[in-house]
Amino acid sequence: MANASTSHFRFFAIVCGLLFCAASSFRLWQLSTQPLGDQWTPAVYATDLETTTDKFEVLVSGMSLAKAADGGKLMMATEQGSFPLKSSDIKVRLNNAPAVRAASVPAMLGFAALAGGSLVLFLIGLFTPMIGAFHPHGPIELHLTS
Repeated sequence: MANASTSHFRFFAIVCGLLFCAASSFRLWQLSTQPLGDQWTPAVYATDLETTTDKFEVLVSGMSLAKAADGGKLMMATEQGSFPLKSSDIKVRLNNAPAVRAASVPAMLGFAALAGGSLVLFLIGLFTPMIGAFHPHGPIELHLTS
């Protein structure tokens, strides 16, 4: 009877280990190779120049862009004419590619752990008969000398 339960376990370990390892490895590959798409901050969420001064500074002819805009030195030319730009008219969009990549790391770690665990289950299923051969079957007689 132990042989039937061993064969059921072996079948379960081989099939489930192989399926889970293949599925999680495929998903891991998908996550690592998928294109990022649009990684820029959406235009509606673009921030003003004043809120980004601690992160970077844009220079125009050696002068800060915010100071040039506030001083009336920047002009916007349109079909109706030209008018001076204010610093509140200038918005900043940021590239979020590193943040998007970093957001996929926890899922990739989970799928990598699942792939590794299911690979171990698959290997245990493959080598179950060899593992069973390492321990002696039946009663063991001890010969003690006195």
